[in-house]
Amino acid sequence: MTKDKLFKPTEAGRSSKSDTTTNASRAIIDAEVSAREKKTERLRKLRLEQEAQAEATGETVAPIKKPAAKKAAPKKPAPRRAITQRPR
Repeated sequence: MTKDKLFKPTEAGRSSKSDTTTNASRAIIDAEVSAREKKTERLRKLRLEQEAQAEATGETVAPIKKPAAKKAAPKKPAPRRAITQRPR
């Protein structure tokens, strides 16, 4: 009896399900980050071009205001229930 006969040797290149899932999720996240960065760069370029054109014509570009956040209404306390006595 040798250890090679009792135990099956593991494959070095074999990955577990969790490794496969991790790699797939990282690939998806990396693709989303890349797409977001491309979009941000494109929008930044367009904004800078628009500001340059407005400056050349003498127009002023008003900054876009974000709507103010609404304040949450205070919660009303729950009504108190009367304590009743149980018949003996």
